[in-house]
Amino acid sequence: MENIILVINELELKRKEINISRESIEFISLICKILKPENILEIGTFNGYSSLWLALFAKKVFTLEIDIFIARIAKENFKKAKCENIKLIEGDALENLKKINKKFDIILIDAKKSEYKDYLNLVLNLISEESLIFVDNTISHKEKLKEFFDYLKNSSLYYKELNLGKGLMVISNKVLF
Repeated sequence: MENIILVINELELKRKEINISRESIEFISLICKILKPENILEIGTFNGYSSLWLALFAKKVFTLEIDIFIARIAKENFKKAKCENIKLIEGDALENLKKINKKFDIILIDAKKSEYKDYLNLVLNLISEESLIFVDNTISHKEKLKEFFDYLKNSSLYYKELNLGKGLMVISNKVLF
């Protein structure tokens, strides 16, 4: 755990714009600390920053990354952190989501914005009634997420957009608030 925190802090010092905000991942981590999830699914790995945060609180983190070069950087960060409870799945998330046969307690969507609606539609088969889905960048990329928001409005899902980071949404099958 100590090694994971060291690498998280290292990545925080070299923060990239594309990383989830510290405020958002700390909130998600707090929820994870309370719920003690078995399995977490992350769509969009980037350098592994959020994966490492999630690994602190879950038995297993499955993370999807399409870019082979970026996946290599994430793997190096996982190795440096001596973190063995992260499974990185390389390739197109939309294709890989169709192949996954597992239930997840927490899902984090933070990848290609134009595909958010499709990600959400696919992950609904991978959750239980108790699961939570977090979606990043819902304020900063609102224009790119029109299809996603339309889909949500026409669904029976419960959701709340939080003013954290660049916009963090929480989605559930049941009323949360």
